[in-house]
Amino acid sequence: MKPYTEKEINSLILRFENQELPKSEWTHQAHLVVAIWYTHTYPFEKAMNHVRSKITNHNTSVGTPNTETEGYHETITRFWLLLAQNYLRATSNLPMVDLCNGFIQSEQAASNFPLQYYRSETLFSVKARLNWLEPDVKTL
Repeated sequence: MKPYTEKEINSLILRFENQELPKSEWTHQAHLVVAIWYTHTYPFEKAMNHVRSKITNHNTSVGTPNTETEGYHETITRFWLLLAQNYLRATSNLPMVDLCNGFIQSEQAASNFPLQYYRSETLFSVKARLNWLEPDVKTL
């Protein structure tokens, strides 16, 4: 994955906040940067509430419905924010650009990483999309 510059991180967050981020730029890597930025900036539950709201608003702004089968996914979002929080605990005091790039380049950044913690049928269920489900393979 290509590392972000500080300017690119600031632009990503600003455009995400303002619902100006094109759908094509809302990549897995961008999700991870958002997870690090928000969990670094706010206490966990406030970060979670902001990210939930911003993702659902972003989806609406780019024409992605938030339904039982597409759009916002509560368990996946909380999972990534919890991973980001754990990463930040281990790497505190680094500049934001280093935090973001370190996280997206870590082994935890693989898009299929949640499947080490969840059975596929659990993670991709309607229940997991709508509500937080604890991991059912191993604890986080």
